[in-house]
Amino acid sequence: MANRRDAEPSPLRAGVLHTGLSLLVFGGIAGALGAVVILMGDPSEAGPKQTLALFDTTNSAAPPLKTRLKTDIVTANQTLETPDFGDETGSGDLPDLGPDLGIDAPDERAMAAVAPDAVVGEGDADTTGVRINGKLVKPGESYGEVTRIASLERAPIAGLTERLNGMTLPRISPEGRAPADAYARPFINTGNKPVVAVVVGGLGINATHTKSAIDELPPEVTLSFAPDATSLQLWINRARAAGHEVLIETPMEAYDYGRMKMHPLTLLASEDEARNKARLDRILSRSTGYFGLINSQGSKIGDDEAAMKPVLEAVSERGLAFIDDGGLNAPNMKQLSGETRLRYVRADSAIDAKLSAEDISAEFMELESQALEHGAALGAGYAFPITIEMVKAWTASLDQKGIVLAPVSALAATASSAENPAEDSVRTGSLAQPPVNPHG
Repeated sequence: MANRRDAEPSPLRAGVLHTGLSLLVFGGIAGALGAVVILMGDPSEAGPKQTLALFDTTNSAAPPLKTRLKTDIVTANQTLETPDFGDETGSGDLPDLGPDLGIDAPDERAMAAVAPDAVVGEGDADTTGVRINGKLVKPGESYGEVTRIASLERAPIAGLTERLNGMTLPRISPEGRAPADAYARPFINTGNKPVVAVVVGGLGINATHTKSAIDELPPEVTLSFAPDATSLQLWINRARAAGHEVLIETPMEAYDYGRMKMHPLTLLASEDEARNKARLDRILSRSTGYFGLINSQGSKIGDDEAAMKPVLEAVSERGLAFIDDGGLNAPNMKQLSGETRLRYVRADSAIDAKLSAEDISAEFMELESQALEHGAALGAGYAFPITIEMVKAWTASLDQKGIVLAPVSALAATASSAENPAEDSVRTGSLAQPPVNPHG
């Protein structure tokens, strides 16, 4: 009789069977426990609870003004909205009484009562007051009075333009008034303190960044606009209404120009004088209200004296200033600006060459050192979001360091000659000595 052999049990079948039995047993236990909790538990003891009120039920008095202002709010942001004074295609006329900046007039505002022991910022040991958003509000003053923005005169100013070949171009008025003086932001440095100036450029291309720079940066910050920006004159009108003086960016040939997209109005080292001047005129005719030009690139043409000198002569003859962003040949520009009697200043630092907060802060510290050592320093950057935020915070702290924020025009020097003051004096575009101490 043959032996009977049972088949080996399947491991898969056994595993599935055991898993199913386990789920059935533990599921039954969990269900039974849940039923007990539901039937016998107290819902009010299920977990922590918190009572929320829609309003404060206590009748506590507001803290006194002195207490509220003692918190450190130096870096707090307060945006003063500058209104649009025209539609997208309109003229942007200003109201007769000036722009409404969202701040009441001094006589309509309650004066802030400041206690003698209120906290003041570092470096202000000889003054009393409260520092709000980096501004020192002294006893008897209000924050609105301290932060009021004075609009610059609307462009064009009579006598400062001429029609040539169908274009409206800047010129020196018959009375001798130059656009570099008329369109510059007035500057007073009564304390004869070291000054720093900042120009933020690349504006008019991105509307959001342009609006942020105009509305959020201090009015002493100079703004530069791309010549082919959409609604360029509208942006310039808005910037000047917010108190900013403006520059026009001039595209110039760089050594890597061939690998870049060509701007049709780029000034070229290989071009003849007539063609470069014609391109310059077209750039100048795009708008009005600027006190000068700033280069966009230009390392190659800046090295070529034969190509660069006629351009600078044309700028000088029209009464404009020229700002070097630091990328041009320094010795060559110094020589040519002297020969052409050009209002000229060179940036000491490209503040956002590296787009990190740490690197930008390091550039700001370098500008402060330059200002303390030489009396004045200039930084140039672009309207990146981080640059705008960093400039806002840094400029709010300058008062505490004994440094004055100045518009770039206050540093634009006219080359000296025998009949002019000493060569090392820091000058504005006019022949009047500004209140700047060049020796710190």
